[in-house]
This record gives sequence, structure tokens and C-alpha cells, in this order.
Amino acid sequence: MYVPHFMKSKRVIYDQYAMLLLVPIVWSYAYIVTASGIYDGKPPNIQISCRTDHSGLFGGSPWIRIPYAFQWGTPTFNPGEPFAMMASSFVAVVESTGVFIATSRYGSATPIPPSLASCGAGWLLG
Repeated sequence: MYVPHFMKSKRVIYDQYAMLLLVPIVWSYAYIVTASGIYDGKPPNIQISCRTDHSGLFGGSPWIRIPYAFQWGTPTFNPGEPFAMMASSFVAVVESTGVFIATSRYGSATPIPPSLASCGAGWLLG
């Protein structure tokens, strides 16, 4: 079953987030089936793979846990890090401006106006 076939919309949200939308639907279905007692008389190997309360998915997964503050130590600050970020933003502005100009020439488009040429994409990094 491919979800976008059933949910026709002008938005592409169902194509982009199909898995994020489908996982809660499937887990809700599994919970309803578990709560109804359909798997109560089945063998244990089927119950382990199908029931939401016996699967051990959350308890057995080390990456699913509640984080706590300062678990990797106290935050540190190095004065050189902001300057490194400013330098990389400046490089991004210069490179993106060159890419804008080269792309408009390569595509035989009209030259970009000076107001856009001075913007660059470095403001996205800050």
C-alpha cells in the first residue's frame, strides 16, 4: 500500500514524509490488535514479533532513551570558534556569489542584478 495513492493532495507532504506518517499509523494498528487480544493464544515466537507490549523494542534499544543535562560534561568555550564560523561564512558568501554569476552565464540567462550579487548565501550559515 503506497500512501500517496490514497491521499491525493496538491501538497507533496505525503511524498516527503511518508515514513514519518506511516510509522504512527502502523504502531496504532498494532496497539489496537494487541489490545483486542488477537495474539493471546498464538505461539511465543509470533507474539514477540507482533505484540507491542512484548516486543521489547524500546527497552532493548540503547539509542532510545531520555537524555539528561550535561551527560557529556560541562559546555566549553573556545574564543577561536566564533572567528572560524565568521571566516567560513565569508568564504560561503564569496563562493556563492561566484556560483550565482557563473550559473547565470552558463545558462545564458540575464546577468544577476548587483543587489543580488552582493547578498551571497553566507547569511544562511549565520
